[in-house]
Amino acid sequence: MLAIEQAVPTEEQTLLLLDPTARLEPMLHSVLLPEDGFSLRAYASFEQLEKHLHDRTLLLCYTHDRTALQCHIKQIQLKHPGLPIIIFNDHLTDADPSLLVRQPLIDQLCLQQLTRDLLLRSLRYAQCTRRNQDALAQLKITDPLTGVGNRQYFYQALLNELQQGNQLALITVDFDGFSRFNNEYGHDAGDEVVLELSRRLRRCSDARHLARIGSDEFALVLPVDESDVIEHRTKQLIAELIGELMPEYRFGDDEKALSCSIGVAFSPQHSSEFDTLIKQSGLARVRAKAQNGLSYAIYDQQHDQSNNADITLEPELWRALQKGEFVLHYQPRIDLRTGCITGAEALIRWQHPERGLIRPDDFIPACEKSGLIVPIGYWVIQQAGRDMKLIREAGLHGHIGVNLSFRQFQDTYLARTIERLIEQFDIDSSMLEFELTETALFSDEVHVKECIHTLSAHGIEFSLDDFGTGYSSFSLLQKLPITKLKIDKSFIAGVPGNADDEEIVRAIVSLAHNLQKSVIAEGVETKAQLEFLIKQDCDQVQGYFFSPPVSLDVFLRMLGANEMQAR
Repeated sequence: MLAIEQAVPTEEQTLLLLDPTARLEPMLHSVLLPEDGFSLRAYASFEQLEKHLHDRTLLLCYTHDRTALQCHIKQIQLKHPGLPIIIFNDHLTDADPSLLVRQPLIDQLCLQQLTRDLLLRSLRYAQCTRRNQDALAQLKITDPLTGVGNRQYFYQALLNELQQGNQLALITVDFDGFSRFNNEYGHDAGDEVVLELSRRLRRCSDARHLARIGSDEFALVLPVDESDVIEHRTKQLIAELIGELMPEYRFGDDEKALSCSIGVAFSPQHSSEFDTLIKQSGLARVRAKAQNGLSYAIYDQQHDQSNNADITLEPELWRALQKGEFVLHYQPRIDLRTGCITGAEALIRWQHPERGLIRPDDFIPACEKSGLIVPIGYWVIQQAGRDMKLIREAGLHGHIGVNLSFRQFQDTYLARTIERLIEQFDIDSSMLEFELTETALFSDEVHVKECIHTLSAHGIEFSLDDFGTGYSSFSLLQKLPITKLKIDKSFIAGVPGNADDEEIVRAIVSLAHNLQKSVIAEGVETKAQLEFLIKQDCDQVQGYFFSPPVSLDVFLRMLGANEMQAR
């Protein structure tokens, strides 16, 4: 009873009523009093009501068309998840008890037994339920240690800023040598200094969307007016940041000076694409770490990217797709228990008529920017499905990994289109594996989960790519049918020899196996790396130590040798 009383709002609560019969509105007006704190608006059709729906309303429904009502409820829950709904029935026998199970935010009342007390109790309960839902939603996007936003919150906030086309600076900050600090002083001390770092970053009043996106990594956004010089405005904020970060950090009875590195990337100057901007800020921060002490670096293409020519071939990409200039290469995955090829990753290449074979790093950003990544992504699935028939005939029955990008998940027809491709081209879905990034997982959690569960029902498997480079949601790892974690090659490059990277690799392997998932190490290039991974009980590896990505013909010949080795 106390919870219901606490739900009484301090301002008037809007009730939206769907009532094609116009029968319920006068009845409710006669029951509700002004001091109850409710205002009622009635609509005869769902189309009229939908225009006025928002997350702060309560919805009342009275209609004899149950099929239409079910359809309307589904639409409402998709657009306004958590919106409380109260359904009125003429008779108790008209109530649908299954609705209460499938949709816990729905209540049903019988008009024959409706009283003022019963109606108010139901309305107060709906308010209380919504308040609890809001609190849970807030917890879902909040970092439990620091109270700032978490990675999921930041992804959505940055995406919204970029979609608005605003000029902004993305700033990321982390400690230098944080793993060594944890090893020396313990994780409790590590938590204390991370918490203090978050407090200092909060003091930067001009920045928005402060979030913890890694163990000691924070991100924030600085919006900049179009009339301002973005670099000048950003340097002003960085000077303020450095002033906050310079004092020593207290943990327990100790104090210690800890240096931080700051990376900056500008939108739209450097990129307006979500993934690219985050990567650029990270690359700049890596360069800042090469300097001594508390340092910052602004992304510079010349310093922070490879020496490959910057190929901006957007006008040619449509032609390339239409003329079939894209090809797939396959990089084998090796089972460390048998030493045999157990699968492969499909990687796109552009066979340009004048420039020769172009690697994806040189044209995928342009595809992401133009939106062509969506049709090209479908082409990759289609072509990989065709190739899988030959690969299966060559003796391989393992999985072929295909990358799904963050941008592809913005296509609302993703799952439906993939299902159509599977049927149209007779693709063996049991061999198909989609490699996801953390960015894709958190871009639209509800839509992503729906897609993954829909496709998983067809026997398709999922792996999480570049694992360890961000702040993964372990609850999602448990809830989603993800079967493999891929250790990012940046960690493999440091083993053996780098204590931090060794510890991270051990932790990822242990975590994956505890969650009943297998582990694939990317970027294995030396025998020493391979031996280290074998000792850590890693399941599979891929990298140039075994083979670079190769054409389908070469891969099929490798499978022939693989079959002989297996015998």
